[in-house]
Amino acid sequence: MKVRLLLTGCLLLNTMLLQANERWFEVELIVFERTGDSQLREHFPEQVTPIRLGRIIDLVSPLYNPIIQPLVSALEDCSPAPLNTAASSVFPSNWQPPHKLMCQQETQPLAWQRLALFPEKWLSNKVPWPSRLPHTLAGRGEFQGVPFLAEPEAFALTDVVAKLRRQRQQQVLLHTVWRQAPVTERRAIPSRWFAGENFSQRFDYWGQPITSEQDDTPVNDTQVAANASDVTSVLEQINSRRQQLAAGVSLDQPSSTAAIDNSSNVQSQANLPTEVWQLDGLFKLHLDHYLFVNTDFNLRRMHNGALQSINVKQSRRVISGEIHYMDHPKLGIILQIRRYQPPEVAQP
Repeated sequence: MKVRLLLTGCLLLNTMLLQANERWFEVELIVFERTGDSQLREHFPEQVTPIRLGRIIDLVSPLYNPIIQPLVSALEDCSPAPLNTAASSVFPSNWQPPHKLMCQQETQPLAWQRLALFPEKWLSNKVPWPSRLPHTLAGRGEFQGVPFLAEPEAFALTDVVAKLRRQRQQQVLLHTVWRQAPVTERRAIPSRWFAGENFSQRFDYWGQPITSEQDDTPVNDTQVAANASDVTSVLEQINSRRQQLAAGVSLDQPSSTAAIDNSSNVQSQANLPTEVWQLDGLFKLHLDHYLFVNTDFNLRRMHNGALQSINVKQSRRVISGEIHYMDHPKLGIILQIRRYQPPEVAQP
C-alpha cells in the first residue's frame, strides 16, 4: 500500500514539474493570396490534392459554426397545444395563442419512422456556414491549458496587414493569433485553419460544379448530342470520380452531384473537409530543440470559369521573436512566434 502511494505521489510530482517547465508560445499568422496573373508563367496541376483532417485542433468552427443542439433541445415545440374550446372556456372558439419568439420548428419524423424505443427529437446540431469568413480571427484570450485564440490586443502585425490590403494584387485571407505549448513532432497535433469565400454551394470538394438534378423525361439521341451542357456535366462528374479514386476516396454515393448531404457524409468518412473554402489547410508547430513549422494549405480560386485548387506545402525552422515569410507564387505566409507566459494557477 505504501509503495502504491509513493508511486502515485511521484507521478503527480512529475506531472506538476512538467507543467511548470512547459513552454508556451504565441503564434501570429497572416495568409494572403497573390491575385495577379499577368507575369506568372507557372502552371499549376488540375488535380486536387486532398488534405486529410484526422486528429486536428479546430479553433475556427466554435466561432462561426457552434454546436447548438443543447440550445435547440431546450426550446419548446412551436406547434400550439390543443385548447379547451368548450362553452365554459373563457377563450373564443377561434382564438389562437400568440406566436412564440423562441421555439423549435424542425419537422420531426413520424412515430413509425423512429428507431428508438422512446421518442426523442431529431435536431440539427450546427448552424449554416456563412458565404464568407472575415479575415481577422480573434478570441477572448482566456487561458484554458489547451491551444486557444488570443484577444484582439495581442495582434502585433496589424501594420503589415494594413500595407498588404493597400496593395491591389494582394488579398488578405487570414490574420489570427493563438497560443499553444509545442511538443515533439511525434506528439504534435496540427491545427486547421480555413478562411475566405465558401464555394460549397457551387462546387464540390474536387472543384466540379454542383448541378441540379436533371429532368427524367426520356429524350432521343439527337437531343442528347445537341445538348452540350449535359455532355459537360457528365465529363465533370467523370473528372470528379477520377480524382476521388486517385485520392483513395470511396465512390459509394449517388451519381447526381446535387445530393450535397450525401457528398458531405462521404467526405467526412474520408477525413476530408465538408466545406469548400477559399483557404483550407493545416498548420503544425513542434519543438525539437528548435521550433519547426509545417504548413499544408489548399488555395481555391476562380480561373477561366472553373474552380482551381493550388496546394502549398512548406516546412521551416523558425526562431522565436523573428518575423518569417514563406513565399509562393500564389500564396504568402507571414509568421511570428513569441514567448508567452501563462498566468500562474494556484496548486491545490
